Amino acid sequence: MLRIPLALPAGFALIASLGATTASWQLDTEVSWHDNVTNAERPEDLLPALQWRAELDASVARSLRDGHRVEGGAELRVEKWPRFEGLDSVAPALLMAWKFKPGLGPHRPVFAAEGEGEWRIARERDRGGLGGAGRLSVRQRAGSAWLLLVGHEWQRFDAVGRAFDRTSREWSGRVEWNPREHWTLAAEARERFGDVVSYSQPPRPDLEAIGKPITTVDTFEQSVPWIAYYFQARTRGIAIEFRRAIGQQGLLLRHEYRETLHAGPGYKNRVTTLRFSSTF
Repeated sequence: MLRIPLALPAGFALIASLGATTASWQLDTEVSWHDNVTNAERPEDLLPALQWRAELDASVARSLRDGHRVEGGAELRVEKWPRFEGLDSVAPALLMAWKFKPGLGPHRPVFAAEGEGEWRIARERDRGGLGGAGRLSVRQRAGSAWLLLVGHEWQRFDAVGRAFDRTSREWSGRVEWNPREHWTLAAEARERFGDVVSYSQPPRPDLEAIGKPITTVDTFEQSVPWIAYYFQARTRGIAIEFRRAIGQQGLLLRHEYRETLHAGPGYKNRVTTLRFSSTF
């Protein structure tokens, strides 16, 4: 998977050499409220937090013969956590995509394969590292007001600190409804299999007894360092979105619920996000 970050610059240059027919910039900025930023399995370990996130994306595209299209992009991602500054990060990233539409008209399916690579620089050094992802998806319009999307994603992140490594795969399905021009209501479901990290106040002899790999962090600014421990789990999530487009700008309100299950008690997350987007 880490070959993806190395291959993307060459692919991006190839698209540019083909003579990209379109170029665009997009800025997304959002605030999210997390009710369980610690992924706590015990009520006494649960901490809420506000997150600010921004993405600046520059992309180029080239339409080829017979419905094929290639795209390349570069992004700068910034995360800021006012309460827990140790989670702050900056991540430049490169993206590539191939899309195929067999035929003309709005009701033909669109198949896509995407790859991305990022270099994350974190305030807490152990949380930084190199990451890569690959995605396959299909989108299909149904009538004039409905859009259906199905996708599968593989992710790998190699962190400086082993406790923050992540490998996962995820299935997703999404339905969008446009009852009126510029208004969109969407529902989404996801199922993820892979590594997660939970945090807890010490002592945790139960974790030591089963040989759980653990480390300690000062991220949450408590009186003593907390334990960070990771495990493989299954996460199921649902989300609902409301989006309003205004010219080249857009507003989005999203609420997501996730439940993570494994051999232990597991945990739940609720995340509410307000996002502003602008294309130029």
